[in-house]
Amino acid sequence: MTTRRRVTRAALALAMLLALAASPARVDAQNLTPITYRVRVPQPDTQYAHVEAVVPTGGRATVELMMPVWSPGYYRVEDYAARVDNVVARGPGGEPLAIEKSRSNRWRVTTGGHASIRLTYRLLSDQRTVTTNEVTKDYGVFNGAAAFMTLVETVQRPHEVQFDLPAGWTRVMTGLDAVPGEGAPRFRAADYETLVDSPILAGNLGVREFIVDGKPHYVVSAGNTAGWDGDAAAKALETYVQETHRFWGFLPYERYLFLLVFREGGGGLEHKNSTLCTVAARPGPGPWPSLGLLAHEHFHLYNAKRLRPVELGPFDFEKPPTTGTLWIAEGVTSYYSTLLMTRAGLRTEAEYFASLSSLIGNLENAPGRRLQSVEQSSLDVWNNSNSGVNPSASTVSYYNKGNVMGLLLDARIRRATAGRAGLDDVMRLAYRRYSGERGYTTDEFRQTAEEVAGVDLREWFRRAVSSTEDLDYNDLLEWFGLRFTTGEGITGRWKLEPRPDATDEQRARVRAWLRP
Repeated sequence: MTTRRRVTRAALALAMLLALAASPARVDAQNLTPITYRVRVPQPDTQYAHVEAVVPTGGRATVELMMPVWSPGYYRVEDYAARVDNVVARGPGGEPLAIEKSRSNRWRVTTGGHASIRLTYRLLSDQRTVTTNEVTKDYGVFNGAAAFMTLVETVQRPHEVQFDLPAGWTRVMTGLDAVPGEGAPRFRAADYETLVDSPILAGNLGVREFIVDGKPHYVVSAGNTAGWDGDAAAKALETYVQETHRFWGFLPYERYLFLLVFREGGGGLEHKNSTLCTVAARPGPGPWPSLGLLAHEHFHLYNAKRLRPVELGPFDFEKPPTTGTLWIAEGVTSYYSTLLMTRAGLRTEAEYFASLSSLIGNLENAPGRRLQSVEQSSLDVWNNSNSGVNPSASTVSYYNKGNVMGLLLDARIRRATAGRAGLDDVMRLAYRRYSGERGYTTDEFRQTAEEVAGVDLREWFRRAVSSTEDLDYNDLLEWFGLRFTTGEGITGRWKLEPRPDATDEQRARVRAWLRP
């Protein structure tokens, strides 16, 4: 007994020494000299931004710089480097340095032995998407992957960005931490991935604020907002965030920004403490149509950004990852964002059933559902669709089918547990287990669902995820007392509605589902 105790103490002492030896490496990474950027927009009407970067060399004779070829959350290869020109490298005294294009997205600089180099380049910023850059006379949208070159290295180096605003541009809003001090707005990212994960909106911005769980949320608007009721939109978003907080029990950030650009197009992208969305104003009464998009992107900060498939992080920005589980990351997110809007009172029960009817009708009448599994759709996303949107006649959407699968898995678990548990419990348990650095595999997510349900779900996952067989709606219909009927505006016989003869118990189950 005494000997074993001594060995254990020795082992603990060794472990502590190893930990202390390892700690400085992690600390030193944050003590590395940051890459600093200065962004200027001298003539907004030209749609060019000018970037000056000071890049530490570490004493190397040459350094390699790169721009990513994709942005996390948008599963499409993009040529950001093609919109960069006038790339010049100089030493600290202004002397020119040799620079060459070593790959389509890389540049190699001969440093001349200098401890740092100064890099300048122009960014053509004329694209209206949530992964690219746009400059107009009123605002500028800057995405890290599309705007900022970085060193090709493995350390987690800090990056800082300063903005020199043109006349008429009053603010800069981003999820990045502000660097205190006088002068131009300056922000710091702990590493390049954080910089990429923090879009920046600058210009003549509208800003509204609300507080949930003691944490500020900002609704930031730019562009043509004529006819948009920003106060009503902010109130609806506050209501939604309150419901999300109730669902999870916490908000995993210190502040959150809804960055809204009112311009042609549409779409949004999730980030850890913000979302960037292209939206449109809609004058007149009725709910703002873009609210559902913002709800989807906000739910993503739990499901996809923190609770994620194992393949989606840490990221290699030159090698797009593949995963078969985007039906969870995207489809289940769609299921919950709409469900939580209903629970929050932002949609009526009738509106929710109408949205489910449209969703199911679109899936069941899509020819691609019989040709491609939702797992294969996810694996092939880089070449079979526009990041999962608008699939062809031979493919299936993991957004659409994944949404329906979330609905059916929820009903199956509720029925198996006699209403004691549902998919809500699966998501919360999975978050506790897999929201750290590693992420989950498909089998681990299935096993978590089986633990909550108390039944074997391997056949359900095989059929729904990995095959092109028909989905089984029986649990949904029987547990909640629902039926399909022919409905106006629904393609085929897929109007979902409560049965007139539903029992009181079935109606109570619907209430527990939609108004927990």
